[in-house]
Amino acid sequence: MSFENIEIINYTIFRMYARIIKLAIIIILIPAILGSSFGYALVNYLEIPDVKQLESYKPKSATRLYADDGTMFAEIFTEKRIPIPITQMPNHLKNAFIAIEDVRFYKHFGVDLRGIGRAIFRNLFKGQITEGASTITQQLARNLYLTREKTIKRKIEEAILAVQIERTYSKDEILNMYLNLIYLGEGAYGVEAASYTYFHKSASELTLEEAAMLAALTKSPSKLSPFKNLAKAKERRDLVLWKMYEAQFINRKQYEEAIKKPITLAPFRAYEKKTGYFIEYIKQLLEDHAENPQDIYIKGFNINTTINLKLTEYAYEAIEKGIEGYRQRNPKKSVLPEVALIAMEIKTGDIKVLIGGRDFSTSPFNRATQAKRQPGSAFKPIIYLSAIEQGFNPEQTLLDAPISFVNPYTKSIWQPRNYKNEYHGYVTMRKALELSLNTATVRLLEKIGIDNVIDLAKRLNINSKFEPNLSLALGATEVVPLELAASYATFARGGIYIEPVAIKKLTTTDGELIYEHEPDEKRVVSEEAAYTIVDMMKGVIKRGTAKAASSLPYVLAGKTGTTNDFKDAWFVGFSPHLLCLVWVGYDKGEVLGPKESGATAALPIWIEFMSKALQLYPNDDFIQMEKEEF
Repeated sequence: MSFENIEIINYTIFRMYARIIKLAIIIILIPAILGSSFGYALVNYLEIPDVKQLESYKPKSATRLYADDGTMFAEIFTEKRIPIPITQMPNHLKNAFIAIEDVRFYKHFGVDLRGIGRAIFRNLFKGQITEGASTITQQLARNLYLTREKTIKRKIEEAILAVQIERTYSKDEILNMYLNLIYLGEGAYGVEAASYTYFHKSASELTLEEAAMLAALTKSPSKLSPFKNLAKAKERRDLVLWKMYEAQFINRKQYEEAIKKPITLAPFRAYEKKTGYFIEYIKQLLEDHAENPQDIYIKGFNINTTINLKLTEYAYEAIEKGIEGYRQRNPKKSVLPEVALIAMEIKTGDIKVLIGGRDFSTSPFNRATQAKRQPGSAFKPIIYLSAIEQGFNPEQTLLDAPISFVNPYTKSIWQPRNYKNEYHGYVTMRKALELSLNTATVRLLEKIGIDNVIDLAKRLNINSKFEPNLSLALGATEVVPLELAASYATFARGGIYIEPVAIKKLTTTDGELIYEHEPDEKRVVSEEAAYTIVDMMKGVIKRGTAKAASSLPYVLAGKTGTTNDFKDAWFVGFSPHLLCLVWVGYDKGEVLGPKESGATAALPIWIEFMSKALQLYPNDDFIQMEKEEF
């Protein structure tokens, strides 16, 4: 036998006897701990914390986000923990942890002397350390108060704390604290958070084999995660089931049926992946309005949101299809553009979809709520609405012809042009909007006054920095997509502005109501003017630049938007019930392509999404909406 092998054997024997000595010391100390003056002196010497502090102990808890149908789709946390009372835990869940971790839990006083003796015997018999003897109560003490160092002092502290905890709290109270505290992998603390992480259901709903799977994770949460190693996870789960059978928690038939069942994991992570931008927006709202922003990560609130998961799925499908179309039209582009998509219910302002990019995991910047982009012709409805407010009507004529302006200070010449340099002479306001005629719109803006348009934009809550010049007719300002969506929704709502809504209700884990959204409606445009611009925008889809959307069998209105240099492509359109905004562009302002207008790059995504989304809503006309609901 080599010297190295002898050294290894000697080290193993040393560790084994060191462990035995530690355990023996604990056995000797237990009587003293339980009541002698020596025990009290030892407690003071070791500075053992007061276990009565557990009565007011509140571990960090995750805040849960719920979709509009009540589905929990995400959590916000520093420690992903969701408290659940032991009364709501099924017996097979409690028994699974007891069977694998501490089968004599209800029989010992915090330290299991029989378990220690059994561990010593088995370790001596096998010649190596294969079994420990920490009880659930000792594990609780260790997790709450102690470090992970492996010393005799720490082991004594652990034993003393365990005995004191058992003297102060009932077995069920101890088990409740343990099952809400223990780490079970994938960032989940406690059985409720773990249950949602792996199975997307409450711990109260776990089946026998699912409960055993959670209990199996205690040994090595990372290595045994079913997301990472399904085979090892099942092997350990089946061991838990065997231990439950040995302990007579389940019968032979239950055991045999359970081990045959595969581990079926829920697609919980898919929700978070596709709602990442919305989640970040919720965080932003909470942090902006909370007295202590850190509370949302540690106090375990329940937040009912407005998001619709089905519509979000439709939106991602539409984006994927639209970007594939762009790639085929521009095969030489090595980097694909980004997309923002917002869907909002007209009547309530509820945000049903909020997507700020193609992939949150690789690009978390939220273009739907944080980007400021030029709207191009998507700003024109605001100009035409301002004209309507001043007494203009859709049938009044405008001259659509080349025009030039000379700057009196620099002598430079500005010559706005129409798309493809096509001009139509005298046209009605209606046709000018339908065909998005730039020179006609510039002339209209000159007539009605730039300040009036800026005033209207501010009433619509577009918080841009406006330059008071005629280039505003071409959308030469920057807007946040969500603000533009809200302004269009105001048209459809008959001139009533509602701030976009993402949070409906916020409660504590105990059900105490902290916040509930109350509708805040503000009339910013007359009803007559609002429905006149909507009627004009219906023509954009029937006869104008968005005619491709007329294939949808719904009453629709909207407006395309393209910047002069093809850096931004937009389409914002709506039915009487649902609005959708689509923006396509590059973050650094690269040119999309010479023909990548709003009708080419953004409208196909809008059509694909709305063709599915509108099936969930009635097919009404705007006039009916005005009479019946407003």
